[in-house]
Amino acid sequence: MLEIQFQLVKEKRMNKILFLVQNINLIPKLKEKKVDIFVFPLSFFCVGIPKTFTINQITEDNAYIFVNRILNSKDANKLNKLLHKLPNNIKGIIFDDIGVIKMLEDVKIHKILYNTHFTTNFESINHLFSYVDDIIISTDITEKQIDKIILKANKKISLFTFGLVPAMYSRRLLLTNDSLHYNKKYENPLMLQNGKKTFLAFENEYGTYLYHYPYYNGLRLLNKKCHFNFFYTPFMKDNDILDLLDQKLTNIKWDYGFLDTKTIYKLKDIKKEAK
Repeated sequence: MLEIQFQLVKEKRMNKILFLVQNINLIPKLKEKKVDIFVFPLSFFCVGIPKTFTINQITEDNAYIFVNRILNSKDANKLNKLLHKLPNNIKGIIFDDIGVIKMLEDVKIHKILYNTHFTTNFESINHLFSYVDDIIISTDITEKQIDKIILKANKKISLFTFGLVPAMYSRRLLLTNDSLHYNKKYENPLMLQNGKKTFLAFENEYGTYLYHYPYYNGLRLLNKKCHFNFFYTPFMKDNDILDLLDQKLTNIKWDYGFLDTKTIYKLKDIKKEAK
């Protein structure tokens, strides 16, 4: 049923696909699968992603860069200088730190905010549209809530469509520390179990990133009225990525996240008992 649904949507698709790059050699095959825009994680400014690229390594036309680090003042200044010297082939940026907005005020590229857990309602999204060109909205909401945002947003939003959803980020080297403290074999990436929940953890020199596992499957969102559909698959094998774009999910563990099940953002107020 899923395979048929994805195939029908692909034939009618009007939205552009943004795809996170891990293997440059795979790009020609991704173009054959109708991927529109390639997103390159920027070296020195990313966590949670095995392969990153320097600006000089990004030669693809109409490329986008991806930045998701929590920056100190020194590194923020480095990023600011780099953003003001981008080559002409860099046409956009995806970022999650609100502070980057200030750096981008006079930079003529397409600005996409991907603030994983906060863009959950149209009021805040419309406010943020005063500062950015596009927003990839949160995966913490249902399909009905997505439809409401699409209807009431001042601009076309973008949708996280398939991939690993970030759960948390620490600037500490948690996997290294755990291995040293408990005299355990160091593994990176590492699958973690917490009760019924599974997480995929990955660290680099800038910290440790935890993702919800399995993969979030929002392929049914491909036919929504939006700007971009974002595919974020940093740990998938090349063959599985190609299978994904051919509507085959045989070797990929996935679920629908909160598309059908509403999550709780805050506890209800506790009514005080009358004395």
